[in-house]
Amino acid sequence: MHFQWTIIAAAFCKAVVAIPCSEIGWSTGSDGENGLDPFDPQGRWEVVKAKDCWVRFQSYKQGQNPNDVRVTKTEFKATPEQVRGTMNNYNNEGGTNIQLWLPLNSRTFQYVPQVLPSGARKLEQVRPASSDQDESSENLRRAEDVGITGLKGTISPEDWAYTSILEARLVMNTMAWEQKNAYLEHREPNLKGPWLTAEKLDKNECVVLDFRDFVNFFIRPRPAGAS
Repeated sequence: MHFQWTIIAAAFCKAVVAIPCSEIGWSTGSDGENGLDPFDPQGRWEVVKAKDCWVRFQSYKQGQNPNDVRVTKTEFKATPEQVRGTMNNYNNEGGTNIQLWLPLNSRTFQYVPQVLPSGARKLEQVRPASSDQDESSENLRRAEDVGITGLKGTISPEDWAYTSILEARLVMNTMAWEQKNAYLEHREPNLKGPWLTAEKLDKNECVVLDFRDFVNFFIRPRPAGAS
């Protein structure tokens, strides 16, 4: 099974000149020939805080175009009862589940990929309704512990952005490795390449996800004087 990241992006400034992600992606970067600084867009693309995004996995089957599974809806109508029902129905029996979302800085993403920010300010979280008397609340507790939630509100098509799980995994693995080394060497982490590109609905428009404030996301620094 293949996965693609779907991201709700909270954009605070509109790109003046559209630029595709390929021009600021892994192959160019600020270190390459004629490379672009991902954090210095000069009005050509958006830079958003990764921690301000809502994200989910979208799977697509062998031979299927990943664009076919992109979420593009602008209306979110989750109810507490729907959120509870989905959390308690892992296999989607009856096909009644709704889409649930995770904050990009959820601890769940320590072992899997992540992504972006934009319509987040337009949406409100919908928590699950309380369990029925004869219903276990364990699934609800576990889901809420990692930040899983329903969403309610209206966004615009421009609030969507998309990236792949492989690129996100590379970013997260690189940060985790550096944070581990920094912990062992009693120093502050120096994150390399803490950014990720995400494509908007218009494939010529790119968003850069900024992970620079994830500096202690995986491993907390040792207290001063600790051995």
